[in-house]
Amino acid sequence: MLGRTERPSVSANPCYRQLSCWGPLLPLTQEPILKPMPSTYRRLTKRELVTFFEVYRDAFPNWSVEHDTVLTRSEGLIRQDISFEALRDGAYRPSCSVDVLITPPAQLLFRFLDIKHREVLPREHERKWPLLLKAMEEQFLPAVRKPLDVAEVLRVAEQDVAEQGGNINQLTGLAAMNAYLGNNQRALLWCKRIEDELVNVGREPADWKLGRARFARQLREAIDRGQEQSFLSATFGRP
Repeated sequence: MLGRTERPSVSANPCYRQLSCWGPLLPLTQEPILKPMPSTYRRLTKRELVTFFEVYRDAFPNWSVEHDTVLTRSEGLIRQDISFEALRDGAYRPSCSVDVLITPPAQLLFRFLDIKHREVLPREHERKWPLLLKAMEEQFLPAVRKPLDVAEVLRVAEQDVAEQGGNINQLTGLAAMNAYLGNNQRALLWCKRIEDELVNVGREPADWKLGRARFARQLREAIDRGQEQSFLSATFGRP
């Protein structure tokens, strides 16, 4: 037909390929360049996170504040923290944990909130922070509105390990808390489980695991001598 420009046939010329029925022809050796979409997210600055943290600090007037964005309270050899973390997508996320303040320290009952309340974007803060506060009161363990009690924390932590399984870090915390409360036989059971865990690794344990095993052995020896309280006092520390 007059006036029609013929396009080279892909089948006739194997050196070219066509991306679509109307697209340009590219040499086979040339891949299409896909440019990344620009990101519209940025991590909160420390100052911005502190600003959002203020309402939670006011909601827990009897708790202390560390590192500007961590609520904390202590009792005996345990410390409960509610930490606020700035995420890459611009949201913030609270978490809760209990540290057993021995050397090396052990962490128990680490929790994020459920998916619905886990993260908050800046534009959602005014609407969602009361909902997050209620979720924290319902989901974080031990209960954040009740006095911090070592015996209750131990009960909840042992139940958590029984249901979810526990690593050497958690087992060390349970052994220390039982010895602190005078439950020496249970402390010895947890010490033995720590040693069994290392045997079952089947390879050279990491240094941090060896540190927990060393603590368990020293605690067991202290219990045998009737000096477990002195040993715990000597190893008391902060993460």
